[in-house]
Amino acid sequence: MKRIHTTLFALIASFYVLTAQTAFQASHSNASLENKQQAGGEDFDKKWRFGLRFTPQFTWFSSKEKNLESQGSVFGYGFGLHLEYRFSETVGLITGIGGDFEGGKYNVKYDTANGYAVRYWLNNEGDFQQPENGKAVTDYRKQGFTEYVLNERTIKTSYITIPAILKMSTKELSGFRYSGMFGGEIGIRLNTQAEDTYHESYTFDANGQSVKNNIGSQAEINMADDTPLIPMRLGMNLGLGAEYRLSGNTSFMLSVNYFHSFINVLKPTSEYMVSSIQANGSVNNYTFVKQAMVMRAVRINLGILF
Repeated sequence: MKRIHTTLFALIASFYVLTAQTAFQASHSNASLENKQQAGGEDFDKKWRFGLRFTPQFTWFSSKEKNLESQGSVFGYGFGLHLEYRFSETVGLITGIGGDFEGGKYNVKYDTANGYAVRYWLNNEGDFQQPENGKAVTDYRKQGFTEYVLNERTIKTSYITIPAILKMSTKELSGFRYSGMFGGEIGIRLNTQAEDTYHESYTFDANGQSVKNNIGSQAEINMADDTPLIPMRLGMNLGLGAEYRLSGNTSFMLSVNYFHSFINVLKPTSEYMVSSIQANGSVNNYTFVKQAMVMRAVRINLGILF
């Protein structure tokens, strides 16, 4: 996690230097607009504006799969650089770069009477084992391997996020401006981890005999192998906000935004988790778990604009 934070800070700092140079050049070409300020302040009148944001957020998963059930929202957060370019006094574009740390939790169907229980196998190094149809289940019950019967899973994700949002604002009134926002957001996935709780788990010895564990949960499970191949996310971002002028062009920003991802958090069909095992002579056929789900979030953006 420390490496992820270091990478984010480096990227954000690079972005800030590049955009600061662009804004400096643009500010000179638009000097007449930026020198328009008056003592009472009729407008937040800089054509380019920079800022810093901090974003507490509540995130959850939405899925149409009947065998998955969302268990509500989890608390996440984000931070980053905020950049605005004004097309006119009331219309502008929001972009920037930041990091968002999100998550969600869900449980899976558990119906052993009808042969449905979600399970997976990890080797003694903690790596997922991929079941293959036509192989015996004993191939995944080797010494040091552990079989888990999943109950509930919490997923935590880390993304670099770049918004492109149209902002439509009122003119300044008693130091305030109010705005509506609509646009999109691109996310670049850095990390996906899971924390699981189990109905039961078993570790196997050299003879393939199982020993039932007392392990009820496990954290920091690397989910990289069960996430989409392309580490990109596209989503919709809309919201309402306000600014209050503190001094000159400096203002405090507050907005509440709804984020709706269009890209699955995990692969639509898992390559590692199975819901049932059908014996076929000396080998087995596996039914893999459907796990299509997307992220939803309510974000509270707090920031300072200059």
